[in-house]
Amino acid sequence: MQKTPGALWRHYTHVLIETVNPAQVVLQVQAQNLDGTPKTVLTTATVRVYHIVAGSEVEDLAATPLVQIGTTSTWRYNWAPATLPVGHYFAEYTLIDPDTAVFVASEDIDVRDIATQTDLAFVRQIEQGRWRIVHEQMIFYASDKVTPLLVFNLKDINGIPSNVNIFERNPV
Repeated sequence: MQKTPGALWRHYTHVLIETVNPAQVVLQVQAQNLDGTPKTVLTTATVRVYHIVAGSEVEDLAATPLVQIGTTSTWRYNWAPATLPVGHYFAEYTLIDPDTAVFVASEDIDVRDIATQTDLAFVRQIEQGRWRIVHEQMIFYASDKVTPLLVFNLKDINGIPSNVNIFERNPV
């Protein structure tokens, strides 16, 4: 068997999943002949998913058959992992054509916690914006320095609203 990385097919080079536990991950390739025409006949098409820990592969999805979508050159597997922690993964596709040529290639999959990214973006806006004390309130503005993001009531040590000798702040 001839092993030719990526010469037979086109895949999606980088998948970004922005959730800690995705309900479904679509793993898909489009097979094509070397002349660029669609390849609609394969003997075998599989995908497996793994990640690297301390230099060794840890398999998250064992080699699983891809299903041809109708009579197109697209082959797909809808994976519903029980859990997929934040991290960097690889989807390895193996396609075997009727001439017994084997084609293997992989794509990167990044799983990120969108909640964390959203929180960091919000903190960045506050840090790049401005704040002002107006009457007995502290107002934090977005990076445009005009749009209010947060407003806090300010109090002194006795719990009395104040704009001097601030001891406590409470969200409005």
